[in-house]
Amino acid sequence: MNTAHHIIAAIDSIASVDQPDSLQKIQQALDTLFTSPHPEIGIDALFRVLERFPDSDGFGVFWSILHGLEALPNYETRLIQSVQQQPMEFNLIMINRLLNAGVDEINGVNLVALLDTIAHTPIHRQRARELARNFAERHRTDEG
Repeated sequence: MNTAHHIIAAIDSIASVDQPDSLQKIQQALDTLFTSPHPEIGIDALFRVLERFPDSDGFGVFWSILHGLEALPNYETRLIQSVQQQPMEFNLIMINRLLNAGVDEINGVNLVALLDTIAHTPIHRQRARELARNFAERHRTDEG
């Protein structure tokens, strides 16, 4: 198994973000991934971590994931899929940050409309609906 597979396996094996040893394991995997020649191979695994723990910030580790993803090329398509599958604080923040940077659409998906859909879909977590609603309202106000 090559290094890339080891990194992805390590990220995918995280079962908890409440234990110091798990946080250390994920931080080590992130450090290895982001210093590797092709960190983009980890995009799916990184989104899977965020999706598995939608109510956590990983004691700050998820901010490392967010910043790392934003530095990678072509993460946006997977971001849209992540928001559609499991909207949560970090993927919604990433949508908001794209809107702040002037990106209104990704692959034909209007980002404010996506936020509106999340905000008005009762099956999503209340926190995700509130964040989506607040971000959508902010960007509608900014446009007006």
